[in-house]
Amino acid sequence: MRHQWLSISIVWSLLQLEFATCYLYPYESQTRETRSLNGLWDFKVSPESNMDIGFKEAWHKKDFKELGDSIKMPVPASFNEITTNKTIRDYVGWVWYQRTFYAPGHWHQNEDNPVQVFIHFGGVHHFSVIFLNGQQVGEHEGGHLPFQLKLPRGVLKSFNILTVAVNNTLTPFTIPQGYVTYPKDTKSYPQGYRQYTHQCDYFDYAGINRPVILFTTPTVYITEIDVTTDIDENLQGLVKYSVSTSADAECSTKLYDKTGVAVAASSHCQGTLRVVSPQLWWPAFSCGRTSGHLYTLEIYLEEGSGSGPDVYRLPVGIRTVSWNNTSIMINNRPVYLRGFGMHEDSDIRGRGFDYAVLARDLNLINWIGTNAIRTSHYPYAEETLNEADAMGILVIVEAPACSLKSFGEELYLYHKAYLLEMMSIHKNRPSVIMWSLANEPESNSEQADHYFGNLSYVAKEYDSTRPVTFVTSQLVANDTAVRHMDIVCVNRYRAWYSDSGHTELIVHQVLGEMREWHGKYNRPVLITEYGAASISGLHALPETMWSEDYQVVTHLEHFKAFDILRQEGTITGELMWNFIDFITPQGTFFIAEYFRPGGCSKGLFTRERQPKHAAHTVKRRYLALANCSVEL
Repeated sequence: MRHQWLSISIVWSLLQLEFATCYLYPYESQTRETRSLNGLWDFKVSPESNMDIGFKEAWHKKDFKELGDSIKMPVPASFNEITTNKTIRDYVGWVWYQRTFYAPGHWHQNEDNPVQVFIHFGGVHHFSVIFLNGQQVGEHEGGHLPFQLKLPRGVLKSFNILTVAVNNTLTPFTIPQGYVTYPKDTKSYPQGYRQYTHQCDYFDYAGINRPVILFTTPTVYITEIDVTTDIDENLQGLVKYSVSTSADAECSTKLYDKTGVAVAASSHCQGTLRVVSPQLWWPAFSCGRTSGHLYTLEIYLEEGSGSGPDVYRLPVGIRTVSWNNTSIMINNRPVYLRGFGMHEDSDIRGRGFDYAVLARDLNLINWIGTNAIRTSHYPYAEETLNEADAMGILVIVEAPACSLKSFGEELYLYHKAYLLEMMSIHKNRPSVIMWSLANEPESNSEQADHYFGNLSYVAKEYDSTRPVTFVTSQLVANDTAVRHMDIVCVNRYRAWYSDSGHTELIVHQVLGEMREWHGKYNRPVLITEYGAASISGLHALPETMWSEDYQVVTHLEHFKAFDILRQEGTITGELMWNFIDFITPQGTFFIAEYFRPGGCSKGLFTRERQPKHAAHTVKRRYLALANCSVEL
């Protein structure tokens, strides 16, 4: 128990971020029940003058309704924009969530009822401690990764009180990094005035951002499934699988197609299933090919040792990922990535998961002709990536290491643990084609060279089937660490942050720089960010910065350069910034917010998911690149 858990100045213990070796998404089956705990929870904020009061007074052993000063808070959602209270919006420190629930009688664990109960959190930002009925049942660090806790026998009752303490403080030794400072200028600031800043150019929404689910398994159950797929010389599909279990047990395995017909089977817990004439998984808008085709891998764990059988079904796409010095290839065919970086950001909900928002985003992604996204700048909700698997959207999953400034051993150990946990969770997804270690680090030093050299080695040792990258904003001559990456990913804002207003320079500058990157490293080059901001409804002729017209011209000039680079084999894709407008802090390390009315406005769509003029421009290009008919 860490009841000195963190006054705000205490550095998080690296030992608390454990590598999650076993993880499966909580799908239902005939042997597994699920129950949502989403809804309105009771919520309390620790006073800034006494951050640890919740632990000192044992709030986890009390009913918040009896304490009398809690408010209602939706789960999943970020807490920042729910109330009208500025302190809560900008709060950094300990907040507390609590709800009650009844458990079905057959979930109670005893000798006559062999059942195991887990609690699943889709994502809690950033550090969380979980209590059930006054007893701590676990903790987790890492705000954008799911985790599951096995409830100890006897803790679950008929009536239950679940309490979650959440702290969103970032430090120089977390990813992303954050800093607490106390200004010495007492003329401008009161004595002891605390300033908190974080090293990322987006609002750091906090709370229980993703779904909370209870689920059950038999006492002997499937703990993990590893799947890799291949295509042999006879064009047969190969599904290599390995099943881990909580105790020795026998497996039977079947692979079903979309019609429910078994196309391969095995009686072992590991092996290779062969599929004759497989329906391959292809990216979206691969015209003439079915995109996002998924099989179902069914694992049946036999009864034994006083436990009933266990059944788990995993969606599987048969596809390969490969790369050479010019291209990324899916199923041995070059694919040109076209899409954008995104953010999990919406009004009121913040970074909170919402199926309505997801459905709207998926419709816009399909409407505009996207085949690829980058999960900038953190791993996205599993529910989002489930749909990417089904739609054929290519995904670059990115660790939340945004704009790293230092590269010491403490940070490296944290970053490494997070990376391995992230990869273990998303390793079976056909949509995931690349791992990104970081976004725009200060990768212009010898320290960065060693740091990313070691980190890329770890990633490639864990998964040799996907390329590894990080996204650089350094100049070709300055970057010391890109040499360790399989794909060169570059962010650059021509005619916006440099030579502002001079769109006539875009083609010349983009051609020169991208040829230089490719010439130096002889690897595929992917443009991961470019673009310009626009205020919806603002127009100017001739175009001026911040107008929708300027955003359109900026894209059109980039397209001229991209077409030349694509035809000569210099670049393998173009991902613009950003999908939607999103909220940024009122003051950052990079740009003061008073230069950005309403936040970052580089989106093709507004924060309300309505198109700007540039969205139609990009739609015409993306569908033309796919050689599909254009629906205006």
